[in-house]
Amino acid sequence: AEEYDVVVVGSGLGGLSAGALSAKYGHKVLVCEAHYIAGGCAHAFERGGYTFDSGPSLWSGCAAPSTNPLRQVLDAVGESPEWVQYGGWNMYTPEAPAGFYAAAGDMGEWRRTMARLGDGERTVGQWDRLLEFIEPLQRAVLAVPPIALRADVGAVLTAGPYMGAMADPRIGLRAYLLSGPWSAVLEAAGVTDPWLRNWFDFLAFAFSGLPSDGTVAAAMVYMLAELHADGARMDYPLGGSGAVVEALVRGLRKHGGELRLRSAVEQILVDEADGRCTGVRLVGGRVVHARRAVISNAPVWQTAALLPPAARAAVRATGSAPLDASTPPTPSFVHLHLGIRSDGLSEQALSSIHHIVVPEWEKLTQPQSAAFVSVPSLLDPSLAPEGRAVIHAYLPATEPYEVWEGLTRGSAEYERLKAERAAPLYAAIERFIPDVRARVDVELVGSPLTHERFLRRHRGTYGPELSAADSAFPGARTAVDGLLTCGDSCWPGIGVPAVAGSGIAAAHAVTGAGAQRELLREMRERGTLLPA
Repeated sequence: AEEYDVVVVGSGLGGLSAGALSAKYGHKVLVCEAHYIAGGCAHAFERGGYTFDSGPSLWSGCAAPSTNPLRQVLDAVGESPEWVQYGGWNMYTPEAPAGFYAAAGDMGEWRRTMARLGDGERTVGQWDRLLEFIEPLQRAVLAVPPIALRADVGAVLTAGPYMGAMADPRIGLRAYLLSGPWSAVLEAAGVTDPWLRNWFDFLAFAFSGLPSDGTVAAAMVYMLAELHADGARMDYPLGGSGAVVEALVRGLRKHGGELRLRSAVEQILVDEADGRCTGVRLVGGRVVHARRAVISNAPVWQTAALLPPAARAAVRATGSAPLDASTPPTPSFVHLHLGIRSDGLSEQALSSIHHIVVPEWEKLTQPQSAAFVSVPSLLDPSLAPEGRAVIHAYLPATEPYEVWEGLTRGSAEYERLKAERAAPLYAAIERFIPDVRARVDVELVGSPLTHERFLRRHRGTYGPELSAADSAFPGARTAVDGLLTCGDSCWPGIGVPAVAGSGIAAAHAVTGAGAQRELLREMRERGTLLPA
């Protein structure tokens, strides 16, 4: 048996954030990862000389110190990839099938785009009214850095100095909206314009896998502050998403933490006498004790399955949401990874690394409809051989697992279904690279079964389908003493900033407020955190 202060199950962005930050605070940390590559849903992989992102392709607020939780973790541990920036992405919608440019930080251009696609000045007027309505909410969301938050009375010491910005009475009158669905904010602000409602459904869906009536308002308020502010830019990490993972791993190791690959956890250990989580047992029998806590970065269904039967029964009796295996899952993904010849690409194809297709607004969340396409080698040529480009296209959290259930990977039926279900992705790419099929060097199709096998995702899911209108994401603490959670199964939810924020919350659940205050002071002195 070995002994650590903190044992983290899984090396997704949430688990690595929790592990690296806990190590920075001086804890002895071990991160156990079943895969041979770290990163969970954000890992990168290589095939035929191409480097592919397996998950996130939209990044923002990371290129410089900001309130983005991921950036704050990177700044806290003193590691970061190199970032490049770009101005926006191309959208293909029913009103603009040939495409339009969604400018992130050029508000003049964005207002002209809204007027052209919507109902002229009526659309722009409602946009302006919404921004005015949420301005105090944005100040509330941005006032306290995520790295200063904690879920106990110690928050008075860490977050208290930042609370002066909350004195505006308008914040108090509207603060209740932050924990509810984004649709409630739109209604309170009087946003009725059909094009704007469709646009916000798209942004919410891109962020959380749910439309406006299911996405928590605080996340959308934060996103608009980051995405549509004057001068805002989108970010991309040189080396792809794997470079972000590598930076977090460097931060973990620099502060004395360990990462073990090919180290699947077989069971989370719970003492039968006092019900406290004491560590984990790895596949093969090795026991690792945790003096302070086990932090599970596994999805809720896998975490529940890792508990001993008696602990599982006790959790069911308490109705503890972070460990509730009956939590409904979102649908899964279909991924298309391509390596192609890049000679003679059109100006439209070269205008942005992102192309997002929504054929029908009404079918945004339905299968085989909306498609996201990323061509990151336009910004980072090292991802592809010379004269080539790398493409990652995916159907985002809309693919039913039931279509694939029971199929044998590698069978003729499975290969036929992969080609059939990837057809909308090819159609999306053909909008700006009409001859893409003739350019292909490497083709890989990922299915819900791929998600289930390599990422250990229950039914290949994107994450829990918890609507902000009906329920709230649970916090890091669970009904089992000494067992914490992080990742997309707990607060703040799904998405890169959210899972990094969950890692911060878990690290602070095992760390005193004094150590946290010292880190905040250190970050302010280094210029990576604004003064209170």
